[in-house]
Amino acid sequence: MNTYIALLRGINVGGNKLIKMQELKAMFGELQYKNVRTYIQSGNVVFESEEASGAGLAGVISQRIRETFGFEVPVILRSLEELEAVIAGNPFPLTEPEEFKRLYVSFLAEEPSAEALERVRPYEEGADKVRVIGKEIYTYYEVSVSESPLFKVQFDKLLGTNLTARNWNTLGKVTALARKP
Repeated sequence: MNTYIALLRGINVGGNKLIKMQELKAMFGELQYKNVRTYIQSGNVVFESEEASGAGLAGVISQRIRETFGFEVPVILRSLEELEAVIAGNPFPLTEPEEFKRLYVSFLAEEPSAEALERVRPYEEGADKVRVIGKEIYTYYEVSVSESPLFKVQFDKLLGTNLTARNWNTLGKVTALARKP
């Protein structure tokens, strides 16, 4: 069995696209996934599958969400190994716990093209910093997300791919949950 993490974009935010975690877990069970567990209401699902590659799983999950709940939800999928590599690959030299509260990772559905990466370059330096590494965007906010000019930048449009973001704390908790059998 392989452990995967499905990161759902935009559910249970502002009263929109409401999905109860118990119903989401049941839906994953109907797809024959094993050991399904969720972390908080924002769409973090850890599960096991016999699929050796997660390549087609995100599409299957997204289609089933549409059939079950009646709306579109982009699903970004990572294996446990990929999630651990994201944590190990943090490009920012942070040491203080307070610093990590301002670190976010956006998970991309696809690796961006060279042209798309050029559109992000202007955001790499400044008070808030952005680094695109593979299929992830690491963003470090000097003060906070809501006070940052980056908050309004639509990186999904700039990069031409779906994405969903998680703060560093949530990423750590989801990874810890995925490590447990």
